[in-house]
Amino acid sequence: MALRDPRDIIVPRPGGFGGVLGNPDFRLMWSAQIASQLADKFLMFSLLILSYTVSRTSTQGATLFLAYTLPSVFLSPFAGVYADRHNKKLLMFWTNAIRGGLILLIPLSRYSPYFQGVTWHLLVITFLFAAVGQVFAPAEAASIPFIVNSEGLMTATSVFTSTVMLTLLVAVPLSTLAVRFLGQESPYWAAALLFFIAAGLILLIRTPLRLVTHVAPESPDLLYELREGVAYIASRPEVRTAVLQLSLTITIIFSVFVVAPQYMSTVLQLQARDVYLILGPAVLGMLAMAFFLGQYGRHFRRTRLLIGGLLSAGVTLMLVAVVPSLLRQFAPNLLLSFPAIFGLVGGLEFGVLFIPAFTVLQEHTEAELRGRIFGAVFTVVNAAVAVPILLAGGLADLFGVSRVIFGMGVLLVLAGLTSALPSRRSPLIPPKEMKENR
Repeated sequence: MALRDPRDIIVPRPGGFGGVLGNPDFRLMWSAQIASQLADKFLMFSLLILSYTVSRTSTQGATLFLAYTLPSVFLSPFAGVYADRHNKKLLMFWTNAIRGGLILLIPLSRYSPYFQGVTWHLLVITFLFAAVGQVFAPAEAASIPFIVNSEGLMTATSVFTSTVMLTLLVAVPLSTLAVRFLGQESPYWAAALLFFIAAGLILLIRTPLRLVTHVAPESPDLLYELREGVAYIASRPEVRTAVLQLSLTITIIFSVFVVAPQYMSTVLQLQARDVYLILGPAVLGMLAMAFFLGQYGRHFRRTRLLIGGLLSAGVTLMLVAVVPSLLRQFAPNLLLSFPAIFGLVGGLEFGVLFIPAFTVLQEHTEAELRGRIFGAVFTVVNAAVAVPILLAGGLADLFGVSRVIFGMGVLLVLAGLTSALPSRRSPLIPPKEMKENR
């Protein structure tokens, strides 16, 4: 089968943000991402508010979250295989359009007296919405290398990562204002419109987002192709390492989020709601690192970034566990500023971990396998999210939050030291240096 990777025919562009943002197709995909990310955050925040308003129980919100995350664990691998075999442009168009249509069912259902007193339909809509989204996610991730060349992958990844974080910050206050001034159903109408806009922007992309093959496709064997993708990850040290480090990073981040309120209350002796003192600077740190890596990251060895991020983040978490007690004894006036410092440094470090790892997956995967590989990655990552929700809080209650955070730091340091061992045999170096070494 003769395959051509579209990256081979892309006209070279200048490095950094100028080169990537100068690509009109990338601007279209980025704009579509902004619209769809805002719509997604509008939906989930508004659904939580609506379900609590109707049921008056927090359990309903937890059930909604489960309905939102469960499809990703089971469907992402098969969605990745499907994305490899089909036109990713059409997949992204239809999944955005269908999600917009599903969201419209929520405000339309409010016109029926029956649905004003029940919430089961919200669970069904959320489940279907999330299931359709599992087809979109690997298709979008696998499309980036079709649009930008190898040297622009880290910059493109930085842009997309920054967008996810910014929309998370912006969506909550925007949807709150919309509910207050435009009515409770306004976020759903806005979210549906944003998904339709995203679908239209995807249609305007001119780059063909599928492999060029001169052989008619064989009948699909999803299980075989899924095993093929898993085997590819297992056989490539650089890909396997990136998947493991990405999963570990996501797990640690969510674990920190889970125990952060208890840490603020019992260790720093502040209010649990003061967790924003950590999360705000953390987001700024991740954005700053995304900008730095987007502009200059192509010049750095991936190994040094990943291992350095693991080691420094591990040491930071260990310090977070022990420093507050020392400050309380010797410099209590500095205790209030400690969360902001830790959040900023931690955000920088986790930016170093996430962006290069995701970039390695883009650089070291074959075009015909990329969708199923990202499907497998999203499965692992989404499954990893459930781990801290189930374990971190209980372990913090059992052993103490400082010990749990210290243990997370030790885990990252061990991962960094372990990753350093094979780095000389399979260095993750920038694409330009790889071509020169060949």
